[in-house]
Amino acid sequence: MSSFHPISTTHTFVNVALPLAIPRPFTYSVPEELLPMLQFGVRVEVEFGGQKRYTGLIVDIHQSKPDDFQPKPIIAVIDEMPLINPEQLRLWEWIAEYYLCTLGEVMNAALPANLKLASETILTLSSVFDDDMTGLNDKEYLIAEALTIQGEITVDDVRNILDQKSVYPLIRSMLEKRIIFLKEDLKTKYTPKKVACVRFAEPYASRPELLDEAFEAVARASRQVEALMAFVQLAQKQEFVRRQDIYNRVSADSTVLNAMAKKGIFELYDREVSRLGGYEEDTVDAGNLSAPQEKAMTDIRKLLKEKQTVLLHGVTGSGKTRIYVELIREALGRGEQVLYLLPEIALTTQIVMRLQRVFGNRIAVYHSRLGNNERVEMWNMVLNDKVAVLGARSALFLPYANLGLVIIDEEHDPSFKQNDPNPRYHGRDTALMLARIHGAKVLMGTATPSIETYFNVLQKKYGYVTLNERFTGVQLPEIRIVDAKAELGKKQHQTHFTATLIDALKAAIERGEQAILFQNRRGYAPTYRCPTCDWHSECIHCDVSMTYHKFHNALKCHYCGYHTPLPAACPACGNKQLVLQGFGTEKIEDEIQIYLPEARVGRMDLDTVKAKTAHAQLINDFEERRLDILVGTQMVTKGLDFESVGIVGVLSADQLIQFPDFRAAERAFQLMIQVAGRAGRKHKRGEVLIQAYNTTSPVLLEVLNNDYQSFIQRELQERSHFRFPPYVRLIRITLKHKKAPVVNEAADKYNVFLRGKLGDRVNGPAVPPIGRVRGQYLIDFLIRLERDGSRMRAVKDAILAANDYLAGLEGMSGVRVVVDVDPY
Repeated sequence: MSSFHPISTTHTFVNVALPLAIPRPFTYSVPEELLPMLQFGVRVEVEFGGQKRYTGLIVDIHQSKPDDFQPKPIIAVIDEMPLINPEQLRLWEWIAEYYLCTLGEVMNAALPANLKLASETILTLSSVFDDDMTGLNDKEYLIAEALTIQGEITVDDVRNILDQKSVYPLIRSMLEKRIIFLKEDLKTKYTPKKVACVRFAEPYASRPELLDEAFEAVARASRQVEALMAFVQLAQKQEFVRRQDIYNRVSADSTVLNAMAKKGIFELYDREVSRLGGYEEDTVDAGNLSAPQEKAMTDIRKLLKEKQTVLLHGVTGSGKTRIYVELIREALGRGEQVLYLLPEIALTTQIVMRLQRVFGNRIAVYHSRLGNNERVEMWNMVLNDKVAVLGARSALFLPYANLGLVIIDEEHDPSFKQNDPNPRYHGRDTALMLARIHGAKVLMGTATPSIETYFNVLQKKYGYVTLNERFTGVQLPEIRIVDAKAELGKKQHQTHFTATLIDALKAAIERGEQAILFQNRRGYAPTYRCPTCDWHSECIHCDVSMTYHKFHNALKCHYCGYHTPLPAACPACGNKQLVLQGFGTEKIEDEIQIYLPEARVGRMDLDTVKAKTAHAQLINDFEERRLDILVGTQMVTKGLDFESVGIVGVLSADQLIQFPDFRAAERAFQLMIQVAGRAGRKHKRGEVLIQAYNTTSPVLLEVLNNDYQSFIQRELQERSHFRFPPYVRLIRITLKHKKAPVVNEAADKYNVFLRGKLGDRVNGPAVPPIGRVRGQYLIDFLIRLERDGSRMRAVKDAILAANDYLAGLEGMSGVRVVVDVDPY
């Protein structure tokens, strides 16, 4: 029996989007007393699926009663003002339709957690609540008292405590007042950033009249005199002096300042500066544009009058960010909002700081590591204010009211693609649709355009502007291909480093330069095997070899996270002489110190940057020259700008090129050009050494000459011949089940049904290269579609019909079907 009396409803109905994977918005009736509060985009509290209650969004108000069911009434209207706007809903609907998912899944990805409460949501007292309950009303007092006693409660507990059905408006109010938090909000917000600084030691610090004595103490060392003069000048203008400030002004390095510290003139220390919150330092002018940048700006302005989208193809170090700054400034001056999209916000600390120094609090940063309350504040700020937003792909979902400009930086980056879970959208393509909905202009920038984007340039769909010179006038780095096979034959090969690379690293460090070593595989060694019976360590949940991690002395699976201690002997034959094969970043970090024992080495990969501040700390240490060599995966290729990097080494180009994927050549070319661009960025031409066994690969020759045109022409020819994007569209369908016979039977039946609808457009079924992941057996289908899109809707309808058909078959309900549109 229901514990509530029937509610008198009107002839008005609302369609409510719920953050659930249901096919369409659900229809509810509206009680008479709630009619005045109805409007598009506000949240309502509703019951769905038995007694569970959710917050949903009103997406339509109408008078059409459903014919096939009796709608339930909405319980409460939570908001006074809309949380979303019609343009946002149009984008959500496009994502759901194009990427074959539900509107609820898009809504779930888009809304901050605080805005989509459910019955199971856990609440706890806010860390800023001081236990003073005098200002609380009766209901707030009861909830705060319960939390004081129990520590945490669910939304359902709140209903029981208050003995009332509707509690979301109260919870919203308590969240806004910071009386309560969601449990997941209780994470450490940040660790302050440390900057390497220098100051006078005593007695010079307290007695300025002794400055002459300091100059006498360094008179015979000209570089120390220059450093002392630079410090005196900087100290008059700045609250504190960074060591890097001195390095930038004069030809000094850490050895000069260390020597002056030993003489008792300087004290070297680390100073904490704020990393989170509002920008508190003074803003600075962005500086003048160079002549090539001025020409590029003129061309971009002209093309944006004719086309919606322009591609800026600029070599690494050409100053693309400076052009973005100018366009952002112009858009803000027109009263427009700006979205600056980056592939991964955590990997772009330098760009964030550079833009904040220019725009201060007029630019806000949005990313997945913000707390829930911070996300809601940002949401409301974008909904109401004219602000520039800097963010990763999740920033696409913010409620822009007056979007005028979208900048997509590093548009080629694979990180723009969401792989799991739904919606499996591409950030770049979704940003283009967002701009189209708002009538905004788009500038995409990269040194290595994706093939799809450049193809659109050739089709005259996008405007095209080039920047072929580095901003400082420094030449692009000299690239050399090192024949690892030849050196191995001469017995000059030192483990995984050619003698050529080791010698170049030694010389660079002796010159006071830094180095970056790139190996796109983390861990110590990817295979642990027995030379007697050929047993090798394999994950119990996935069909992949487990990687040895020396730091943890364990074998780990990089697909599901399973880990196990190192076996003392071969489980198959008992042999105790097991061997490690291959190498990852951890092994590089370990072995480079054998050849360069004095070098300070850091490592940047997924294992070392899991903590929220770890990546920023690594970049900071490298910038401040607390590290000489940075070893890393593709993280080191992403938009970093270090002044003192003289050498970049690519340890194994063959691994990149020989990957079994039609995009392998494109990814390899992009990664090598991007990592090469980290060398010689400011004052001196850098050097890039690429180790390879197959030195005749056409990709390597194109990288050697930085020849994008030859690369794109060859790659387009191959794609056209073998029918791959951009000449066709791809949809990948993956069937998953924990039992291989079940997924095989499902694939056979799915194949018959789908081929009956689509014919030869269907490729497969086939077991993918890794046929089992997380205990689930996988079978793939690949659908090739004509590029013109004329059949896209019919093909997607056929896929949805095939999914429904399979789900309705006996014994097939446990088979999961994953549809990935544009799987790249």
